[in-house]
Amino acid sequence: MNYTLGADIPYTIVDKANPIMQGMSDITIFDEAFYTMTWAKDPEVHVLATAVIPGTPSAGKHKGEVVPQIWTYEHTPPGGQPARAFVWMQGHTYATFANPQIQAMLLRGIAWAGKKPVDELVNYKPPVRKATTPY
Repeated sequence: MNYTLGADIPYTIVDKANPIMQGMSDITIFDEAFYTMTWAKDPEVHVLATAVIPGTPSAGKHKGEVVPQIWTYEHTPPGGQPARAFVWMQGHTYATFANPQIQAMLLRGIAWAGKKPVDELVNYKPPVRKATTPY
């Protein structure tokens, strides 16, 4: 296994200045945390938040390790266009998505990865529809 199963996952925001993490504070959610991952080295991932691996039976000797759980990655494949990725390792329970901090972070991360203004989705207001006349 490479994850903790359900447990309290305490996030530490390590890049509070990153616009994706705007308004996020250190929080704890109930979910799974992942460890023993292979990281991109050239270029490296940019870590936004880490978590301490909780002591679940599946965590074994990884208990207490500090592991990135939210990050970004930018690279240009050979002969390709510059690409961006935003990664969030949790989201296994619906309750997590009800957290306003998580909601805003996800929308900012999606906009950032799409090379749009980072608050474009957070501030989105649908257009007002004109009333139609029934036939």
